[in-house]
Amino acid sequence: MGRPALNKDTRLCISLAARPSNIGTRFHNYLYEQLDLDFIYKACTTTDIGAAIGGVRALGIRGCSVSMPFKQDVIPLVDHVEDSARAIRAVNTIVNDDGVLSAANTDYIAVQQLIAEHGLDPGRSVLIRGSGGMASAVATAFRDNGFRAGTIVARNSEAGP
Repeated sequence: MGRPALNKDTRLCISLAARPSNIGTRFHNYLYEQLDLDFIYKACTTTDIGAAIGGVRALGIRGCSVSMPFKQDVIPLVDHVEDSARAIRAVNTIVNDDGVLSAANTDYIAVQQLIAEHGLDPGRSVLIRGSGGMASAVATAFRDNGFRAGTIVARNSEAGP
């Protein structure tokens, strides 16, 4: 295996972050290589999320990861938002299909899959440790699967989903 040579057909995916890191870039590019996909991932920073989303659409960028503080700001800028992401009021992934931008919250999707794969018992209460960006997605996924209201434990008593 090995990274295919970049060419005119190589698809570009980006992160839209206020402070991007190299961890996501390395992770995505490693997976693209392992899966033999002709994609490349680049971390980007922006102060104008509207212009950045316009660029994703205009340049045919295949998709992007969305980080804080943009997870809510992008919702009115895309064409479709999954119901779960709309309920959470945050998206972290945008896919561009020929200029049509669709948004989702993959944290919610991952928790849904974990609940199903591990056969967790609905009806129980849930303890969520932390009130950061994922907390609302986790709480919504558990609620949507029939779990009772739970408790969120956080360092910041003001924070929460």
